[in-house]
Amino acid sequence: MATIPQQQHPLSSLSFSPIHPSNPNILLYTPPPPTSPGQSSESPKLIILTTWLGGSTSNRIAVYCRGYQTLYPSTPILLIRTVLADITTKTFATVQRQLEPARDYLLSVFPLSQRSSPPPTTNEDQFKPANGALLHIFSHGGCNSALQLTRLLQSRTPADISPSTTTTTPAFPIPLIGLILDSCPGSSSFTKAYAAATYSLPATQPINLLGQALLFPLIGAFCSMQALGVVSSISDLRRELNDPGTFGLVPRLYLHSSGDDVVGVEDVASHAEEIIGKGVSVRREVWSTAAHCALPVEDAERYWREVAEFVASAGSGYRGQKIEARL
Repeated sequence: MATIPQQQHPLSSLSFSPIHPSNPNILLYTPPPPTSPGQSSESPKLIILTTWLGGSTSNRIAVYCRGYQTLYPSTPILLIRTVLADITTKTFATVQRQLEPARDYLLSVFPLSQRSSPPPTTNEDQFKPANGALLHIFSHGGCNSALQLTRLLQSRTPADISPSTTTTTPAFPIPLIGLILDSCPGSSSFTKAYAAATYSLPATQPINLLGQALLFPLIGAFCSMQALGVVSSISDLRRELNDPGTFGLVPRLYLHSSGDDVVGVEDVASHAEEIIGKGVSVRREVWSTAAHCALPVEDAERYWREVAEFVASAGSGYRGQKIEARL
């Protein structure tokens, strides 16, 4: 009997593979053994990517995977892709169950001894890049995945908690060197929510046009439920992102564009200003024409330079500042 060849994952060409068969949207890249001993002090121990709704489109997310592989060739990459159902029809509990393989992997990379150490309380006392993870969040889909992962990590199993542990819930219980917010967060506008949802549709016609027609009433109903408080809203998401109990005081890099039809410049700017007021170092970079979650298309060299500078400064007391667009 002829055997049926196993279908390869679309990102397998970049050596990504699902870490558990229960969820094909959680993938891991494990770099080959280094040719020289040791890891660069400016390379993160781990990179975590949580993608936008269209992040299930392998060709688009491959741009970022390939960029990070080039920038930090010895660093593993944990990729968490987001689909429309994750923020519309699935409960938070369901999304968290889906994220359990990611949680288990993170807890294996960062043993309890590292996680139980006191988190940095000032910008001058940050984790060194080689000792921590870089969390890169894309759009609202990625925000939701990152927040649900945070909740899952914070609700650790009893075996992880000693009897003397206080009841205070720690901010992101994995050492973070920095947080990149890419094309987010925006507002609760229906028009922008609909535009964001269309990024999850296939580009082929007539499927794309049919999908847009079906999305219109779905997103309308979803926005109505958000307004009534039945489901979590973008306002809730913005508030939780800026709660120091979520990610602590780690430095932030906001990357966004004036040409984004999903997330407005003023929405990102106000969010950055709010967290600055809470003592977090922030750098904000604005592109001029790039579309949503497509900043490297406008200027890839600048994009990866900003990322590299942000990571390099993480262990030396990041002193970010608000930087307007340099067009």
